[in-house]
Amino acid sequence: MPDSRPVTEVDAARIRAAVADVRNAQEALERAVAQALKNGASVRSVADLGLSANTVQKYGKAHGWPTDKNRERFYESRYDREERETRDEQRPQWGGPTRRGRRAGET
Repeated sequence: MPDSRPVTEVDAARIRAAVADVRNAQEALERAVAQALKNGASVRSVADLGLSANTVQKYGKAHGWPTDKNRERFYESRYDREERETRDEQRPQWGGPTRRGRRAGET
């Protein structure tokens, strides 16, 4: 068995700094993934950026996803989502209520 050789202080400092950088990058990645999910991105679309879907879900859950608002949208049909998005786009900029009446004869 070869005899062990100690790591020099310069190499040890370099390795410790690199390990700290990796941990910081990992934390930033997890927060970015979770924020994308909270903002409404699908697990699949985030996973397409280079992660597995299971990893995306794991990071999201570790950082507070899904929110109650996200949960409401899980079971939303495509028709319901398109209707909601159209409604949101038609709202006035100042946030007041919109009048959405129908003309005579429209169904």
